[in-house]
Amino acid sequence: MIVNGNEIEILAPAGSFENLKTAILSGADSVYFGLSNFNARRNAENFSSFEDIKEAVDFCHLRGKKAHVTLNTLVYDNEIQDLVKEIEVINKAGFDAIIVQDLGVINILKQISKVPIHASTQLSVHNVSDAKKLKDMGFDRVVLSRELSLKEIKRIMDEVDVEVEIFIHGALCMSVSGQCYFSSALGERSGNRGLCAGVCRLPFYVREKGRYDLSLKDVCYIDYIEEFANMGIASLKIEGRMKSKEYVKSVVSEIRNKIEFGKYNKKLLKDVFSRSGFTDGYITGKRNNMFGIRSEEDKSYTKAAIEEIKSKDIYEDKVKVDIKYDFTLGKNSYLEMIDEDNNIVSVKGDIIEEAKNKPTAKENIEKNLLKLGSTVYEINDMEGKADNNIFVPISSINELRRNATDKLDKIRISKFPVYDIGKLIKPKDKSRPIGGKNIAVINDINTLNEFILDYFDETYIPLFELNKLNKDLIVKYKGKLGVEIPRVYFDEEANINKNLLKAKELGIKKGLAHTIGKIAMLDELDFEIMTGFGTNITNSYSVDLLEKEIHNLKNVILSFENTINNINKIKSNTELSIIVYGYLPLMTARNCPVKKEIGCKNCNKKQSLNDRIGKKFRVKCNGQTSELYNTYPLCVFDRLNKLDSDINKIFMFNDENKNDIKNIIKHYENSELLNDSTRGCYFRKLL
Repeated sequence: MIVNGNEIEILAPAGSFENLKTAILSGADSVYFGLSNFNARRNAENFSSFEDIKEAVDFCHLRGKKAHVTLNTLVYDNEIQDLVKEIEVINKAGFDAIIVQDLGVINILKQISKVPIHASTQLSVHNVSDAKKLKDMGFDRVVLSRELSLKEIKRIMDEVDVEVEIFIHGALCMSVSGQCYFSSALGERSGNRGLCAGVCRLPFYVREKGRYDLSLKDVCYIDYIEEFANMGIASLKIEGRMKSKEYVKSVVSEIRNKIEFGKYNKKLLKDVFSRSGFTDGYITGKRNNMFGIRSEEDKSYTKAAIEEIKSKDIYEDKVKVDIKYDFTLGKNSYLEMIDEDNNIVSVKGDIIEEAKNKPTAKENIEKNLLKLGSTVYEINDMEGKADNNIFVPISSINELRRNATDKLDKIRISKFPVYDIGKLIKPKDKSRPIGGKNIAVINDINTLNEFILDYFDETYIPLFELNKLNKDLIVKYKGKLGVEIPRVYFDEEANINKNLLKAKELGIKKGLAHTIGKIAMLDELDFEIMTGFGTNITNSYSVDLLEKEIHNLKNVILSFENTINNINKIKSNTELSIIVYGYLPLMTARNCPVKKEIGCKNCNKKQSLNDRIGKKFRVKCNGQTSELYNTYPLCVFDRLNKLDSDINKIFMFNDENKNDIKNIIKHYENSELLNDSTRGCYFRKLL
């Protein structure tokens, strides 16, 4: 679509073939969908057989539309063979883009596929450094985090020359995408593995029971299309691979209406699916009144709206063709077809014979050539000649027309490339360094003391709390000290850079970061780098990519959404670490659930959310984001004999006091499990 002279794509969800057809015929420029595995909506109908996949892709390409495939989940080493098979299908089907989260999948795609790669919103792309590094790594497009404002989006676009895609309509997650572990912590389903259990839609409250303090309204940013186009945004993405075809039809159609006619039916969109209406809090930067639930009233509106949408016809934008024909006596009939993209086909039919009885009139020939109803084409212009005293069977005219459209179909589809599978180099012959270190990561500087600094081989403190640390301690322990960049940081990154330079001046050389852009910032300043759990590393190919991209990589904290058995098999030339103790952050949210219910003035920074069975989840706010922590700490002290001895052990401390920490270390040294703790995902199956 063209808006204010700028081309902008309407990208629609296709959880099934029926929804795909509905999206394309309603006017979407592209669709995105998943195959059997490795996609973030594994519970959607999706597409499985190659025949179904190829049919879906060809359906798009025939109409000049694009098909994007989602390969946007975390992958384990024992799944790589199946992943490669799926990539081979993607290559042969002719997809236009692959949407990716896992760094290991990126590594593999760069070796065996030539399909353009788009960075999924699951990569938590929320600042300039993230977009810049992903562009440098070969990404053709980045899908930005949904929490960004217009101003923040513009800052990224002004500083990074990469295609940008944003969500224009649909559901909001409470957590920054890629940084939510709630589902896997409470069950065996991971959002990062495509099976989010939707925990944030359940009741949670601070003081008042019956509230839903983690449930956000859906977004509808259709009113901002002109601003998006003027900024140069490439694609407007609609969320909803689990939604109905009526939802897809209505959202695509109303976006088209806004672009073409300057108005749209927002009430219809609210009725077809919303959670107590819509919010534009993130895009405006005014994050008020953003919470909502799917009420019974909403559901009743949806039922009526779907019936209304079903009654509306879809008017497909057909491909315009010009036709030239020649029906000259004694010669083969001839038909030439030229489409709007200047693809030309010509076909010949039977030799034209003289009429013995009633001749075939030119008008009847043209009438039958016009019968393109079941095809993707419609006549723009037609010209030709036909002798007067000729006879042409209707079946002959129809066959000529069908042969021409079939031939044109094949040419149009062939314009989209398909690829053979490339050769994959496995990350073998690697020698993991001898580690076995004990490393502390301190969330609150007030927790830090000399006991911690003496006991642990390395200790990381929050970057922005470095100025609170006693300078004598820095001088004494600077060889052990490191700084941690906030996992999510929406402000200008000059603040990060300034504080990193200050840390270097103080003699601190170690840095910890969780997103690829912040890791690159540390690399540029020659810090010794440990990558955080927020990087979501679950396989050898991810580590291999980090080793290729990050010069000063020293240590990789592996995802806690993995089993010890899988972790031990990860190949690396770099030290590896896992979290063995700590209250795991289950969500990182830009919208504070405590603020929603009681306000900042009534918060003593020690609030908790309660679930429906009385479990408490600590909430900690840093001014930019709120972290929601698990009820019980992760603790695997009693099973560390199952972990390879050269893997480092990470202890995450929040607000534990000195006695708490001494007790934790005592249990660790005695290989004893702490009371009221959890072993997390390390020793159970995660789907």
